[in-house]
Amino acid sequence: MKMINLAQETADLEQLLNLARKEPVLLLTLEGEEFCLAEADDFDQEVEVLRNSPVFQKFLDERSQDKQTISLEELEEELNEELAEQENPPNQALQRTR
Repeated sequence: MKMINLAQETADLEQLLNLARKEPVLLLTLEGEEFCLAEADDFDQEVEVLRNSPVFQKFLDERSQDKQTISLEELEEELNEELAEQENPPNQALQRTR
């Protein structure tokens, strides 16, 4: 798997497609998002390529050690708070006087 950090190098769509025709491409965006670009013709072949890719395996190892996990209860609480804020937006006038 080829990894391209878009914060460090640029690539146009045609270049990315040419790379993806040879092997899956992991794109890291400026915002830190990760996308995988791969040809969709043969899923079994893609799985095998990823399984044998040291770059992809390293990526998985790093992701599995990421401790940024939260419990289901914490997620539910965060979602409920966001929904409550959307339903009852803060009063702008009150915010200015504080």
